[in-house]
Amino acid sequence: MPGIPAAGPLTHQNAPEVRARLVVMQVVANRIAEREQQQFPILETIMLKTFAGLASAMVILTSPAFADETAHRQLGPHVHGQGTLDIAIEGNKISMELVAPGMDIVGFEHVATTDDQKAAVEKAKAKLKNVLGVFQLPAAAKCKTASADVESRKETHHPGDKDDDDDKPGAPQHSEFHATYSIECESPENVTGLETVYFKNFAGAQLLNVNVTTSKGQTQAQMTRTKPALDLTGVM
Repeated sequence: MPGIPAAGPLTHQNAPEVRARLVVMQVVANRIAEREQQQFPILETIMLKTFAGLASAMVILTSPAFADETAHRQLGPHVHGQGTLDIAIEGNKISMELVAPGMDIVGFEHVATTDDQKAAVEKAKAKLKNVLGVFQLPAAAKCKTASADVESRKETHHPGDKDDDDDKPGAPQHSEFHATYSIECESPENVTGLETVYFKNFAGAQLLNVNVTTSKGQTQAQMTRTKPALDLTGVM
């Protein structure tokens, strides 16, 4: 069978092109299977039909609706007490991204309206901006903050999300804190762990789902009030 160019990695931008190529693959496979059914050995015919079935399945998988639904499931619902911390270590640079519900950080989840609420948000942002004070790396690594950006923003919701507050009247309107950090270390080989005062600073926080990415691969872990330390030995 003549070769068909690879469609490349699937993204929202190239999904229509990938889907079109897969439709062509399915049509070609079906026609060959019908034309050669009497000539091909049984095993080859079965293989062609299997190929056609796989192409059909891939057409479904690349549909915009399916892609959007998959992304939606990966994002997951809003859950009080749980935040996410992503850590990427490359050379002497460490990038971190924190996302946490407003309820965890300031004790309310709606957009701040009163002066007291606005003051609480600004105080929390100031605490989070001190990344090496909140997430402490070994002194031997000699790390310093290159950049720190913190914002309080309205959380995006999708139809069908099951949320902690779905039983309350009205559409859910939640806020979340989003922080991005860039850290540089003189001795990155000494980044063997991470300790946090995040749970001490923010009374509503109960758990952080941590994703660590290095040249050796990806590691997932959890940090909690009773386990506020992360062992990074061997991940560098």
